[in-house]
Amino acid sequence: MKLRLLIGLLLFFAVEARCKEYPRDVRMWKFRGTLWNKTNFQAVSKAKYLIGSNPEDSILGYHPLRNEHAKFGAKALRGSLFIFGFEICSSTFLYFSPELISKWDKSELTLENCLNNFKRAYSEPPVIDNDLWIVNYVGHPYQGAYFYNAVRSQNASILQSSLFCFGHSMLWEYVTEAFFEQPSIQDLIVTPITGIVFGELAHRATIRMGRNGFKWYEKGLIILINPMYVLNNGFKSRRVKHKSVDW
Repeated sequence: MKLRLLIGLLLFFAVEARCKEYPRDVRMWKFRGTLWNKTNFQAVSKAKYLIGSNPEDSILGYHPLRNEHAKFGAKALRGSLFIFGFEICSSTFLYFSPELISKWDKSELTLENCLNNFKRAYSEPPVIDNDLWIVNYVGHPYQGAYFYNAVRSQNASILQSSLFCFGHSMLWEYVTEAFFEQPSIQDLIVTPITGIVFGELAHRATIRMGRNGFKWYEKGLIILINPMYVLNNGFKSRRVKHKSVDW
């Protein structure tokens, strides 16, 4: 009996020391894949559901990300649907915007010319475009971050999100925009690379702000820098239901 008590105390202090990295108000005891609530001794199986694959990438059980444990295909499908909607809006905006912004000659945008442009995109190398600097170095990084966080905000890994961003950057240049202009060298480089950097920074900032709940001005900032998080998760806390433990 005394030996069991001694072992229990040792385990108690070992687990307690391990959990000091988490905030006191949401601290859980982690032991053999189960999180034990410190106040009422309730247990939740599958600790990864609460903390995620990386403790830095979740909000300690109180804000699980949508599709957090779904397969990557489900995350990519949901993210792609949002992106396609974004691209339709972007293409419509560029079509109706002044030629100073789009650099598209509206008089030449006939069906025949658009099909010829599409064919030329695959038969000739990309070119250096003459778009406004704000389009190339503000708009496209923002677009890349949007691509990146389409799946990162669903708890996809950095590698998965980066590859997803590269893929959709290529689709934008060689499918959506190929009907109107030749793929751009700057866009093929700037969109995914800066998008990954700014997207990850926006993701981490969002997660950190959400740990204590979003203040009104933080919500406005997140809508601006990480709209995909809002579309995928919103700002509402989705608490995990705890299961009672049978002793």
